[in-house]
Amino acid sequence: MRITQLNVLNTSRDMIRFFKGYNHQLYIGDNEWYEMGNMTSSYYPVLSPRDKRMHIAKHTQGSTHGLFAKTRLLWVHGKDLYYNGALVANNQLSNTDKQFVSMGALVLIFPDKKVFNTSTLQVTNMEVSWQTVGTVTYKLAKMDGTVYENIEVSETAPETPEDGMLWMDTSSSPHVLKQWSSYSEMWVEIPTTYIRIESSHIGEAFNQYDGIKISNSVVSALNGANIIQAKGTDYIVVTGLLDEMDTQTSVLNVVREVPDMDFLTEHNNRVWGCSSAKHEVYCCKLGDPYNWNAFEGLSTDSYTATIGSDGDFTGAITYGNYVLFFKSDKLHFIQGDKPANFVIGEKTLRGVEKGSEKSLAIVDEVLYYKSADGIVAYTGSLPDGLYDAFGGQRYKNAVGGGARSKYYVSMQAEDNTWHLFCYDTKRGMWHREDNLHVTYFSKYDNDLFYFDEDDNFGTIFGTKGHDNSMEVAGETHIEGDIPWYVETGNIGMESPDQKTLSRFLIRLRADIGTTITISMQYDSTGVWENKRTITSHTLTSFNIPVIPRRCDHMRMKIEGTGACKIFSISKETEQGSELHGNL
Repeated sequence: MRITQLNVLNTSRDMIRFFKGYNHQLYIGDNEWYEMGNMTSSYYPVLSPRDKRMHIAKHTQGSTHGLFAKTRLLWVHGKDLYYNGALVANNQLSNTDKQFVSMGALVLIFPDKKVFNTSTLQVTNMEVSWQTVGTVTYKLAKMDGTVYENIEVSETAPETPEDGMLWMDTSSSPHVLKQWSSYSEMWVEIPTTYIRIESSHIGEAFNQYDGIKISNSVVSALNGANIIQAKGTDYIVVTGLLDEMDTQTSVLNVVREVPDMDFLTEHNNRVWGCSSAKHEVYCCKLGDPYNWNAFEGLSTDSYTATIGSDGDFTGAITYGNYVLFFKSDKLHFIQGDKPANFVIGEKTLRGVEKGSEKSLAIVDEVLYYKSADGIVAYTGSLPDGLYDAFGGQRYKNAVGGGARSKYYVSMQAEDNTWHLFCYDTKRGMWHREDNLHVTYFSKYDNDLFYFDEDDNFGTIFGTKGHDNSMEVAGETHIEGDIPWYVETGNIGMESPDQKTLSRFLIRLRADIGTTITISMQYDSTGVWENKRTITSHTLTSFNIPVIPRRCDHMRMKIEGTGACKIFSISKETEQGSELHGNL
């Protein structure tokens, strides 16, 4: 006798209670998401959409060229400078993108080479160019500008000198100024002499100890670099030697220059910069961002050095006790506290990708940036790659910023679309937010503010919309309900056994008015079938069952508009049945 027996179905349930982030690889975990929009790790392990953002400023026309945080938020729109929402400099800047460097109460604005004082709210020029009008007079003087009188000029010493008498000894080259000392009964050399340059209002344009360059002077030795030792309204004093007073009526040029630099950073009360065109790095005089050409052999001097490696600079930042200048495949680091002990080192590593110089950001003592391979984390040795979660997708032109242990980065994909990602540095997971094309990030008061290039109204945003600690002139408002979604990877591809997914059960809590839709895609057809759409009418938690149809593999998408917290997703699986006979 043959007896036919039907095997009992084995049913199992798997429950996901800890939700991870974005993972765009071919094979991902059950608690990871192949695609997502407007999601966050802020409520981990719960799956949740991000918080609403805050709009803090809006312009009707023109482009925003820079965003920076000092004691208040500062930005440039068109040719205007705004501080704490108020216009503080009208039409004083160029209509170009900016770099900002903080130094004490000052904010340096490049490439304009301007300085904004946050205390006085005044904007001044770092560079000064002065051309004389009328007669220019040159006189031999002391360091304080006091003119030497009655100098005897000759190759031989005067025969009957008196105490304090001056003699310009022309018997040797260069000439030497000497003074008779009755006490020692000898001519004593004055080691350093100075020239007082007199011209109407020339001293008003410069400061004492400015490093300047002089050109078109009839005193040829003065043409070139000089340091202003003293000044008055109508004169400046520089180091030099002069046999006798001289004059000129032709134009004398006096300039205080700042080098053209690609990227800048501040360290130890000095501003540092680099130039790809000249393969050089620079720093200003100690505590003086106006002076980049002060070379007197002092510990406070400015500094210039040539970098021998190939390629353009791609970014700069201060990290720890080092100034870092990146190239795409190298890092040059500078340590030391004065020109005499500055040391420049070099490492070959994954540097900053060209065009992603604004991706550099420090979050919880770790430096993050976009390399040619992807986002990396650098702690002083070699960078660690954080780009596996992006699969084969390539990005460029990254702009980054950090706050609250998170690194935000806006990047351009190969299809020219923009994407804003957030990396949770504590939990080591990525979340994709939306298609924001951010051009500037700036951290202020534990929040991250940004400008959206695609926003037609020039709006400044804050990522933490529920935080009211931001002080800014003008109105602010919070974003409306946020559309969001998550999409799983392929479910069912990992098992060779005849298993059937019989049901999903999604437990969540949503704000009143939040709408949630659950869809399924079967066997990679690209077609999504709506399984359930609900609108929350209470604040209580509830379960949503989803019954999929039989297939080889499937994907699930959960999407909604409004606040929602998903606590768990359970998956019920049945072992496939088979008929067989026993004798």
